[in-house]
Amino acid sequence: MNKTKTLLNKIKINKFRALENVDIEFGHNITVICGKNGTAKSSILGIAAQIFSFEKDYTKDKLLNYKTITGDSFKSNFKEHFRISQKYDKTGTMNISLELYDAYSETDATGELTLTMRSNMPRAVVRKNSLAKEDENQDRNFTHPVIFLSLKRLYPIADRDSYKEEDYLKTKEKGKRFNDLSNELLNPMRPSMNSTGTNGPIKSAVAHGDNYDCNSVSAGEDNAGQIILAIMSFQKLKEEYNDYKGGLLLIDEADAALFPAAQKSLIKIIERECEKLNLQVIMTSHSEILIDKIFEKSKEKPRLYKTVYLTNTYGSLEVKTNWSLQQIYADINTETIQINKESNLPKVNVYFEDREAVDMFKRIMHRKPINKPLNIFSDISLSCNNYILLAKKNIPEFSKKSIICLDADVKKENIENLKSIILLPGELPPDQLIFEFLYNLDANDEIWENTIQYTKTVFNKNTISIVQKLDIKDSQINLKDFTLRPRELFKDFYNSDDFQYFLKQPNNPWKYWIIKNKNICDEFVEKFKDMVRSVMKQEYGVSEERLSFLKKGGKK
Repeated sequence: MNKTKTLLNKIKINKFRALENVDIEFGHNITVICGKNGTAKSSILGIAAQIFSFEKDYTKDKLLNYKTITGDSFKSNFKEHFRISQKYDKTGTMNISLELYDAYSETDATGELTLTMRSNMPRAVVRKNSLAKEDENQDRNFTHPVIFLSLKRLYPIADRDSYKEEDYLKTKEKGKRFNDLSNELLNPMRPSMNSTGTNGPIKSAVAHGDNYDCNSVSAGEDNAGQIILAIMSFQKLKEEYNDYKGGLLLIDEADAALFPAAQKSLIKIIERECEKLNLQVIMTSHSEILIDKIFEKSKEKPRLYKTVYLTNTYGSLEVKTNWSLQQIYADINTETIQINKESNLPKVNVYFEDREAVDMFKRIMHRKPINKPLNIFSDISLSCNNYILLAKKNIPEFSKKSIICLDADVKKENIENLKSIILLPGELPPDQLIFEFLYNLDANDEIWENTIQYTKTVFNKNTISIVQKLDIKDSQINLKDFTLRPRELFKDFYNSDDFQYFLKQPNNPWKYWIIKNKNICDEFVEKFKDMVRSVMKQEYGVSEERLSFLKKGGKK
């Protein structure tokens, strides 16, 4: 074992939320945590983050005041990794045992993590720190620098308030280092020679060429920039701090918005930097590429690399360490283990303008084999203009390697020759499309006969603001005839509690719309299948034989 590197070895969750009697062991270098939704993957990252602070070296009674490249402390604040319920997260509901190796004292250490009340709010606190002397306070964190990259880092640049440029990479050396890592990770068609830092609610930096700037980068480039800044921050700390004992890097959904080749490069970079900077990296991911890469490494070096799979298939939540991708894939998809042509295919990322478009797409593709190789980004969205710009700039993620589903009202001349873009069926954005469809149905239509009593009267009540704003007087409408169609009103209708509940019903509005518009939906599915097949063959080298389930006229 490397005695100059502090390590989180194990956490035993005796009780916390859905986790009970769960032991999680971490690799000395890289651990990938994976599992179905709702299996507390992010909570485990939060627990790991909460254990440490980097404010004092107790072995020398010396205060520490080192900063990351962006000027932040090497500590994750409680609110950044835990959303606490005042109703359910009470004192005593968290009982976690900790095991680690402390390189400052060169000893193994133990402690406990519990919930306590501070200012009428629950807080997670380390208790019984075994490193504390008898006359010292034993209720303190362990000393170790931590950077926690939460999902909030994925919030689109265009939507960030107080967004401004910030020169984090002040020296030529730092700028070159950042660009080199970014080019290695993203492998752009032309190496990026410029870099720009961005401030605001999220601090980041991006590498870019001369033909666009930080305002035009993708979510994947932004994610890559934040990961690279974290790595460079630990490098900065190592150069400044003589007693550097490594660091802990936590990344929630590490693969988010990164295309498959970039995910492979990410593992290569992190593996190298773990050795150079004595890092321990713990990440959550749904990526088959990341899971499989670390699993293969765990077979050769089980102490350095681990996959941690969380499953509730067998009743209570369990941990399966170093399960193969085949075992995980079968469990996630609630299938028996089997090998077929469609297994282990690379994933094609699919992007949308908003959640309404995702809803429409998922219903059109419901239970179709085409879903198997898709990685649908439900929570990442940009405006249509941003997507079009990124595709036109020939950024591989958006021009070749992924598929962008835009709303049907996009002018076709704006996307001419952009092979990665497809328009959803219809002639309107999804929220307007479903409003027009339901508005034109009679009150005695079968769709209004549902168990939750979402009737035409309820619909009329929920859409009165739209009717009044557009001054609709006829019983049948064509929304394209209205020059004024305020998007916020349609979104308010679509996202209302009543309508969202209606969407969850078996006979929901999208299912009914698709039945009534079968021809254009079938055309959309066939075109989309052609696009997926093209990406698979041209970008990932998948054989035609393995893509037979995507052939035109095949099973839909």
